[in-house]
Amino acid sequence: MSLLQMHYTSAPPGPDGSGFRFTAVSPGVPHAVLREAEQLVGYEPPRDAPARPTDDELAAFPEMFGFTRLSDGSGLLSRTVYTGADYSGRWGNFHAHALLVPAGEPLPGDLPPIALWGAAEWTDRSPEGGAPPPLERLTPGLPGGLGATLTAFAAEAGPRLAALLADLRRLAEDPRAPQVVLAEQDSRDVAHWLIVACAALPRDVARNLTFTTYTRRPQHARQQVVGVRPEDARAVTGQPHRYAVHDRSDPHAAPPATDDAWALTAAAVWASGAGALFTTARDLPGAGPFAAGPLAALALAGGVPVPAGAVAEAARWAAAHPRALDEAALEAFLRAVCEEGRPGALAPDALADLLAAFRDTVPLAVTAPVTARLVAAAVHDRAATPPPLPPGALPEPYRTRLTGELGEPVRAGIATPTTPLRRVGGLLATARALGVEHEDLLPGLAERLCRRVLDRAGADSVRDVPDVLAGSEPLRVRFLDLLEVRAADDPTAVARALRAVPLPLDGPGGGDRAHLRLCAAAVEPEPGTKNRTVVLRELRRAAGLDGGPPTPMVLRTALALVWPDRTQTAAEAAALLDDGAALHQAAGTWNDLVAAAIEAPASDTDAPLLAKRLLAEGVEALGRSVVADLKLLSLVHALQHPDGDPSVPHGGLVHRVQGLSHNARPAVQKRASHALALLLLRPRRPAEELKAFAESNDPNLIDAYDKAARSPVLTDFLAAPHRVADCYVVWTSHERVGPLWELTRTGLLDEVLRPVVRRLPDDQIRAAAELVARQAPARRAAFEEWCRPAGGMKQLFRRLGGGRRPDKAQEPRWGDVRPPREGGR
Repeated sequence: MSLLQMHYTSAPPGPDGSGFRFTAVSPGVPHAVLREAEQLVGYEPPRDAPARPTDDELAAFPEMFGFTRLSDGSGLLSRTVYTGADYSGRWGNFHAHALLVPAGEPLPGDLPPIALWGAAEWTDRSPEGGAPPPLERLTPGLPGGLGATLTAFAAEAGPRLAALLADLRRLAEDPRAPQVVLAEQDSRDVAHWLIVACAALPRDVARNLTFTTYTRRPQHARQQVVGVRPEDARAVTGQPHRYAVHDRSDPHAAPPATDDAWALTAAAVWASGAGALFTTARDLPGAGPFAAGPLAALALAGGVPVPAGAVAEAARWAAAHPRALDEAALEAFLRAVCEEGRPGALAPDALADLLAAFRDTVPLAVTAPVTARLVAAAVHDRAATPPPLPPGALPEPYRTRLTGELGEPVRAGIATPTTPLRRVGGLLATARALGVEHEDLLPGLAERLCRRVLDRAGADSVRDVPDVLAGSEPLRVRFLDLLEVRAADDPTAVARALRAVPLPLDGPGGGDRAHLRLCAAAVEPEPGTKNRTVVLRELRRAAGLDGGPPTPMVLRTALALVWPDRTQTAAEAAALLDDGAALHQAAGTWNDLVAAAIEAPASDTDAPLLAKRLLAEGVEALGRSVVADLKLLSLVHALQHPDGDPSVPHGGLVHRVQGLSHNARPAVQKRASHALALLLLRPRRPAEELKAFAESNDPNLIDAYDKAARSPVLTDFLAAPHRVADCYVVWTSHERVGPLWELTRTGLLDEVLRPVVRRLPDDQIRAAAELVARQAPARRAAFEEWCRPAGGMKQLFRRLGGGRRPDKAQEPRWGDVRPPREGGR
């Protein structure tokens, strides 16, 4: 690229005139550019400059080097130096050498303008021979040893450099931000400021930064950064909304404060002499403009201390770009962020997020510093859970160091009863990974876990038990052994716990725990299940115990799970009895079968047969208190099946019921009385039993008979002639054998049978009379008379009912009686 040259100075009188003017200009420079450049390259000596300086004094005059963006978008790179006093004016003579940078074009070598300060191509006088040709190249010519000078300069500047970088960032992000004013006695220091700053700034910002290293009138300067001498800075001091003044002339003045992490990091990098990191950081992924993360990460990896706020940004960047650094640099970086006592050291939560970002991305050995730091922090923090430690996560020397540091805290955490379960699991994993001896603590821990699982009030606190057990096979075996004992003692509690928290029951040592397997297979009992023996069979199958008869203790556990209330129905108890009385007696469930019989409700028709089967097992197996109940229930079965049961006695039923009832429970007594009553109400009944019944004068038996006779089950069938005849014969028998029977039979005749007969038609009454004559010939006339209503009532009913008058020749019949119609007269 060619850069058009311009030379401006005070020329002696000649054909083109005298005074300050452009003395040499490359062809092609527009006149508008010359007019604008003329306002930018003029030089005004310092206020205290000598009028006629010596050569040594002349070398101390400020050098005005700058880069300015012109109106047409092109750039003006210029250098102006004072050349001494002459006749031209009160400011003496100066020479300006300027280069025109085309709009949108970079400088040769894509360098920032400040990099050309001290270039060999700058001259202090106009060339001879007319217009100079365009300049094809510029050679950066920074003085030798300037790197060390800049490092020392940055280290001395310290927080002032960070404040300057923060102001330059604001300028780059907001064109309306205040101009930056650098007050230095020596313009070379202004150049140093700019070199240091542009090395840290993003490339585009450094390329386009406009500046001048010297001016007498900063309020008229149009560049972004303006260098002045301290006495001239007073003109813009106190106007922070327009000027950000950086003045080092007062050593006691506090430097401007900033919290810009990028600026603080860049200043720290310069102060450590690691300026080369700026170039490396710009090429990293995610290194956007003014990104502190990449630069801080490189600095930490290189041992450069960075400000506290930059550590977190470095960690966030590294987590987002886990492969940006090579393994050596990444491990060094991770060691740095884990270093305790470092300003801004990451908290455990942030370290955990960082470690998660590198999982499956880099080797475990690389992330070992973070893992070690997390483990140590979690062990010492009683509320934290140590992270999992996969194989290789803690290579030497980390493992040995942590074993010595954490051995006792790990054991103490496992042994403390109040340690949260999740933390216990993490401590066990840590103990295994570090080789910390802890087997002696497992019995006590297993007991605590067992109590926790069975404690219904602590249901929310047992969710971590499976994880704790899964992490330690010896602990799991001990725990399951304890839970097996609890399952045999209280299976419902263990089953409830296993439904709430699924525990790892499979694996070594778990196959012979029959009680625990039953509890694990048990389901919540559903109310209203008709026959739970099916549930029992399914439970044994699910637990793998359906291959043969169970042991007594296993049977007891299974029954307790299916019948937690220990109340089988009679049908269920009868099915369970198929396993054998001896098995139930050994299991301690025999009494439950007995209770199912004698405590069964009256509606349970299976109870009498169950009682009969229980008695068949031998009276010696039964308690004396229940023998009478079972015998009476067995008699109930005989009373209910008189035709199909060969064991039904041929006589003395009433006396047997009375005899057994003396020692039986009231409910069983009532059931037997009811069964006897139903038997005596049957058409086919032992005649001698009815007489014994009537003569017994037993209030329980007679009351049961009365209630049965009045029940809808019987009265619904009374309309049949044979039932009418049978009941009439029975209820007119055995008159005056006893007051209770007399009262009951007459009540049944008048209150039960008579209303039925009154509703019967004549033909059915005649049929009933014929049946009465067959059973008791002498009672037919009495039956017919009993059926006839009181005198004259039939005609009255006919008249009130509006029916036709009967034939005079026809004898009135009771069956013709009809109730009066509603509303009849």
